[in-house]
This record gives sequence, C-alpha cells and structure tokens, in this order.
Amino acid sequence: GIDLLVDYATRFGLGQKTGIELEESSGVMAGPEYTESMGGTWYEGSVLSVAIGQESSQFTPLQLSNYIATLVNGGTRYSTHLLKEVKSSDFTNVEYSYEPKVLSTIDIQPKNLEAVKAGMLALTTDGSVRRYFQDLPVQVGAKTGSAQVSAQTESNAVFVCFAPYDDPQIAISLVVEKGGSGSTLASIAADILRYYFSAEES
Repeated sequence: GIDLLVDYATRFGLGQKTGIELEESSGVMAGPEYTESMGGTWYEGSVLSVAIGQESSQFTPLQLSNYIATLVNGGTRYSTHLLKEVKSSDFTNVEYSYEPKVLSTIDIQPKNLEAVKAGMLALTTDGSVRRYFQDLPVQVGAKTGSAQVSAQTESNAVFVCFAPYDDPQIAISLVVEKGGSGSTLASIAADILRYYFSAEES
C-alpha cells in the first residue's frame, strides 16, 4: 500500500531535504495528501504508478545519490555536506573536521540488500549498458530510469550507480530532461568513474 511505500521512501530521503549547506528543494513523494493538495483525486490504482517511480514523485539528483549511498551502505542515511575538513596552510594540522550526522536508519535484511545489489551489478556486467563498464578498473552497480512527464514530451532520462561494487566509495546520479531512456546516460557515468578511479595514478 501507499503508506508503506511512503514510509520507506521517506527513510531513504526521497522527498526530503538532504541537509546540504545550500538552499534546496525537498521534492515530492507521491501520495494521497499531495494529489489532493493539487486538486486531484487519489485512486488505489495510483499505488502501482508510485511503485515504479511515476505518478507525481519529484526527486532531486542529490536525493537520488543519497538514496543510493544509503542503500549500499546498509541503510544509514547521512546528512549531505560540502566540506569534509580544513587543514592549515602547510597541511600539517586539521583545523576542522566534519562530523557525519545520521538522519535516519533502515533495517535492511542482508539477503534483500544483496538481491538488489546483484540486480544492479547485472545491469553493468550482462545488461544493456555493459559495454560502457566492461573496461573500468572497478565493478559498478547501476539502475536506469525513464521518468514520464506527459504523453506529449520525451521522458526524463535517469541513471544512478555506485562503485566499487564490493566496497562502495562513490554514488552518482544523472538526470537529463527529455533525455529519453536512462541507458543513454551510462557512457557519461562510466567516464566519471574512469576519471575518479584513475585520477590519483595519473
């Protein structure tokens, strides 16, 4: 039902502010309350649209990245922030270090988490975008999406990923208005990951 979907989506930070030290939108998690506030009528069948990420849900790219980070770290959602630490001019002392703030936690059964991650890995190793990720130095888990806006316009393309698969360090979300299929963004994500994991060596 919609109540359980909204509960989990909220715990993952969807439709919630991330805590970043800038002005930000909270987005929208679809449900009866929002639909009725916009003058619409909520139907039980609307739950099916919400379950696949459609209906009136509106999330920011940062929320999507934080959602993926929360998922792959096992269920702890941290406040998003910009500054990790401040060092002295000669780099000998750490003058300030950010203390991570936990916003929410989710009790995810390990077998369920592994099933989701395995599906995300399969997309990049055996799925439609494998050619972009096969030569990367790390394994990547990913998910494509096509957010339908209206019957008259092209869908918004969405792509989220994390890497390395066995010890995640980075989560990425890409959103292109009227970009069509999320798979079209896979090459961009692969380029970002290639640079990220080779920058220290080069």
